[in-house]
Amino acid sequence: MASQVTTLAPSTTALTGSDQAVVTGDGVFYGGCFASASDTKTVDIYDNTSAAGTKIAAITLAAGGVENLNIPNGIAFTTGLYVDVSGSGTLTGSIHTLT
Repeated sequence: MASQVTTLAPSTTALTGSDQAVVTGDGVFYGGCFASASDTKTVDIYDNTSAAGTKIAAITLAAGGVENLNIPNGIAFTTGLYVDVSGSGTLTGSIHTLT
């Protein structure tokens, strides 16, 4: 009997500047780049399709701050990946996943 192998595809998703669902379904979160041009921001990343459930990462950015988050082995998520942004101004950057 032959075994079946599922191939996962790497993906980089641009942040929209506010709260957003990045992925629906399962995958692996490997980090990303987060930048705040002006105001202080808090970025919470959830294993969910909304800002609830299991928080898998939290990032705080100072005004004008940049954070490059690299998780070498990744963090598995099962429901989806959701980015919740608190603070005024726009968040820029990207999220790296394998789905």
